Amino acid sequence: MENERVALMSSIEAVVKRGRAVVSADNSIIIAMVQEALKAGRMETTFYVSPEEGTAVMQWYLTPRRIKEMEVEVVSKEELAKIKSELGVNVPGALSSRSQCANAHVYGLFEFVQQGIREHGTDYVRATMELKNTAVLRINPIQALICPICNERLMTIIEYYECRRDDGKLLYGCCRGEIPEPILT
Repeated sequence: MENERVALMSSIEAVVKRGRAVVSADNSIIIAMVQEALKAGRMETTFYVSPEEGTAVMQWYLTPRRIKEMEVEVVSKEELAKIKSELGVNVPGALSSRSQCANAHVYGLFEFVQQGIREHGTDYVRATMELKNTAVLRINPIQALICPICNERLMTIIEYYECRRDDGKLLYGCCRGEIPEPILT
């Protein structure tokens, strides 16, 4: 137990030394921080949270209005199988918005994972998809989407990607935009 705490403190110190902050707080505070980052809309932030916190944020964020506006859809089993067979990354289940470049090539989750591998490496992307007790939330990312077929920059920004574990809990979420409007009953 003591060795685990020492290793934890060393990990925290390494993160802080690189100019990043580590925050430990009650679940409601963490969720409120993520919601505030979304509301601000101008700052790119990555949160490493519990799967339960990540799931709560994404359920709050993905309202029926947003599903319609962003044309979010369930990623097909065929696309998930293609990601696994061609890219070597296992994504059990996912939701995704889809975009097109000026030449009408579709950019979906496969292309998003492919670009992640080009920018960060296969080992990093695979390690992210194999996290057991952590969900990664990218809020308001400024990453340019590049069509892998024609190498053109898409005129859209990242809207929404979500990958889930076999148990349904969030593994990775990427979203941006203004805070959802409250639902009036």
